[in-house]
Amino acid sequence: MIDRIGIDPAVGLCFDRRLRIGFTTSSRTVHVVTHRRSHVALHVLLLCVAPVVTTAHEHAPRVVSPHNADTYSIKTFARFHRWRDLEGDAKVYEIYKYLVDRRTGVYPLGVPAREDDEALYDLHAVRDPVKLLNVHTIGHCGTLGPMMAGLLRDAGVGPTRSVFMPGFNHVVAEVSTGGRWHYVDLDLRGVFRRADGTLASMEEAATDPSLWEAPNSPLFFPLDSLENVRRAYAKERVEHRYGASTGGHAMDFVLRQGEILTRWWGPQGGRWHHHPSYHRRPFPRSIIERDPPGPKCKHASFSMHTHGNGRFVYSPDLRRGSSDFDDGVHHARNVALTDSGLGLERSGEGYAVFEVRTPYIIVPRVGELETTDDDREASVVSIDASGASLELSTDNGLSWIPVERRPTAGPIDLTPMVSGSYGYLLKIILAGEPGEAVVRSLSITTWVQLHPASLPSLRRGRNRMTYTTGDHHGLDSHVLEIRPHGYDREDVLKHLSTPATDFDPERATSRLRGPFVVRVPAPPGLRVAWFSAGGSFRAGGAETRNSMAYAVGEKGEFTTFYTADLPSYHRYWHYNDDVEVLLEEPAPTVFIRYVGDPAVNNVRVYAHCVRDGGCRSSPVVITHAWTEDGVRKTHTARLDGPGSYDVVVEGEPTDDFIELSVPSDRAH
Repeated sequence: MIDRIGIDPAVGLCFDRRLRIGFTTSSRTVHVVTHRRSHVALHVLLLCVAPVVTTAHEHAPRVVSPHNADTYSIKTFARFHRWRDLEGDAKVYEIYKYLVDRRTGVYPLGVPAREDDEALYDLHAVRDPVKLLNVHTIGHCGTLGPMMAGLLRDAGVGPTRSVFMPGFNHVVAEVSTGGRWHYVDLDLRGVFRRADGTLASMEEAATDPSLWEAPNSPLFFPLDSLENVRRAYAKERVEHRYGASTGGHAMDFVLRQGEILTRWWGPQGGRWHHHPSYHRRPFPRSIIERDPPGPKCKHASFSMHTHGNGRFVYSPDLRRGSSDFDDGVHHARNVALTDSGLGLERSGEGYAVFEVRTPYIIVPRVGELETTDDDREASVVSIDASGASLELSTDNGLSWIPVERRPTAGPIDLTPMVSGSYGYLLKIILAGEPGEAVVRSLSITTWVQLHPASLPSLRRGRNRMTYTTGDHHGLDSHVLEIRPHGYDREDVLKHLSTPATDFDPERATSRLRGPFVVRVPAPPGLRVAWFSAGGSFRAGGAETRNSMAYAVGEKGEFTTFYTADLPSYHRYWHYNDDVEVLLEEPAPTVFIRYVGDPAVNNVRVYAHCVRDGGCRSSPVVITHAWTEDGVRKTHTARLDGPGSYDVVVEGEPTDDFIELSVPSDRAH
């Protein structure tokens, strides 16, 4: 637990000693600090710690290198030692340098990352800063510009906006500090830095030729003709847009007893997010097909990386005497551990549900580019059982789909059902008599795509690595994601406790009008401690009054936490907003009321839930592997909880993989 959370021995309560009581107000929402998407603190969080703790899994486990920012969220990113104590231009420039560095930066392919089948660009382009830092190595100016605006805003640097140049077909970010706007471009790679270190705006760059006198460099338009760009900027008409980025995603997952996560800096066997849009045109197909196949930067000089992969392997011991089942099961009914494995407690039917939840997108081994029919191995279940059948849910258990399998034991490939998602629930149903229906063994292997620049890298010399857990509030939270497809009526309606009276999914720019309520139930045994709620909204100029409010429980009163207040310069039809709310105390169910005025087109909710009984730290094994002067080297650290350790590298390393493992209790 990080030092923001203390234990008061007199009352046995967890609390955040730094939370401020009361509200401050900005132009768009009610919040504690001065930038959007921050948490709403009604009171100090009081989280009861039960005296008996039975689980030992690790929440949001991560190794932080001194060379890489902690990209769990933008709040943790903002704490990186290179810029946490800087202000104004100096902070903007230091973050910019990090994000265009060949080892730590993001980079363009020339098209946006996509995760669904939305037809409209503003609804399908991935613009979440946390996803573009950690998951997708694909983007362009229209996503990297909003990503930078969202990141700087949420890092507390200052107000931001996206700058769209229709004639030049280009998008950049601007951030305001000290009452002045500063141009930041992650796509072409440029800021206008004066001799005194201050940064100029887009408007100043268009009118002041002296700002273009610096030579091309990795930090200043490395591949462009400065004179051509300057002339284009001098005559360019610009549009300022608000809310182009999205938010809410954080790098939450739970590593359970008997589970191993291995992450590689490089591709592993042709596994990547295979969206149909990436092969339909010669570009970006030509880049995707370039060795190694998959997403990568269109400019080789911009990055040393292409894309990376991760692999979760979950193999709990299900025999009597092991605590792996209690530690890792989502929920269960009428099952018990036996000497042979997981069996029925009483005659009839019982089940156990296991969750696969990853902060990285699940990806297959890609076959032919033209089709996803031959994609495979995204998530594979190996089960040895008698009297068992399987069902799968991709909507947090609201609906279940039977999983077809062969009558004999063997691997079951779930690729068509889960590829492109961030997780699912697997239900194992046992039917018959105790001793006859039994699961003797279970193993789930899931592959994901990641951005290598986010991994904790090594350098020559002594590397002090820090193992940490928990979210940015210091809580061991478990995330529940509600992110339906706005174009799918049934997918939206199943999450609503009160539907909108005016809902037309075919009306892509104005789908949900008026009020509707999203029900957010915590998983079994958990309570919602905080959440991020937001969506894609219709803008209506001065008449934009979209809002969000929340209530705790069925009969709770709604408290408004967001009301739209678009800047006067925003003329575009669309914008996004996401707001984080920290509850007064954890609740089993939260209701979020949206009011589409003029309209809501998509909703996003990430509910962070805590366990009633708390959690204890589990032993964790961390292995680093790298190549040094052509020789493979490894270092293994065994920790009983969060802490630091050193990795000594004698030569110049090439990172290979990092592995986190929570051993089965039989291995302790």
